[in-house]
Amino acid sequence: MKKEREPKRVIYYRDAANEDYAGTNIDTKSVGADFPFAPIGPVWKFFAFIAYYVIAIPIVFIICYVFCGFRVKNRKAIKSIRKGGFFLYANHSHFTDAFLAPIAAYPKRAYVIVGPDTVSIKGLRSFVQMVGAIPIPDVFSGMPSFLNAIRLRTEEKCCVSVFPEAHMWNYCTFLRPFKSGSFRYPVHLGVPSVAVAVTYQRRKLPFLKKPRRTVFISDPFFPDETLSPKEAQRKLQEQVEGFLKEKLDTYSDYKYYDYRKAEETENA
Repeated sequence: MKKEREPKRVIYYRDAANEDYAGTNIDTKSVGADFPFAPIGPVWKFFAFIAYYVIAIPIVFIICYVFCGFRVKNRKAIKSIRKGGFFLYANHSHFTDAFLAPIAAYPKRAYVIVGPDTVSIKGLRSFVQMVGAIPIPDVFSGMPSFLNAIRLRTEEKCCVSVFPEAHMWNYCTFLRPFKSGSFRYPVHLGVPSVAVAVTYQRRKLPFLKKPRRTVFISDPFFPDETLSPKEAQRKLQEQVEGFLKEKLDTYSDYKYYDYRKAEETENA
């Protein structure tokens, strides 16, 4: 009988909604109203094109398909909405999640909503913005400019990806609580969304210990115009949650990191 492989690491958590295990230890800078959320000058656009299509995209495809063993299912679902802007919602379980939108939307340009820490790395802010990072402001005065940037990118017929779990838990195989506010964007702008589930499986070769990933893309979800904005947001959240949970529960069959709720362990 084949011996079951033990997880590399066991992590005990108490608050699935707010604990963060990214482990970046970045000195986060404030992102306010004066932050350039969506630079649009011709020089910026030229270098952003080079950074995205010449540098980032080849690296993304090599990392994801060669080293991480990505298998993408139902990528054709994007074709029906590729002529306009759309949002992509995914579970957040690895730094390569930032590559999901470029892979799913290619050759369309993709952006990703990130935390302020992503644009706080000294000397790299401009580059990470050129390859698609749009940070969420940490002060209310920055929200109008942030929302205008989101609107601009969808009007440019780009893909904008969102991680409603907010925090990254490496190799997590279950769905965590969502930040419901992240579903107001497509409802307010009247654009479709897709859900993308990253699931983890054991590799067949024993010396390849890290799991491979099977990525499932949903058919598009469209805002329900017969509902109030809040009801439409709730419906969209339920649709995205339902798709992600079903795929994670069904296809994530290998716990490289095992997350266990602390209370359950203490009471065992």
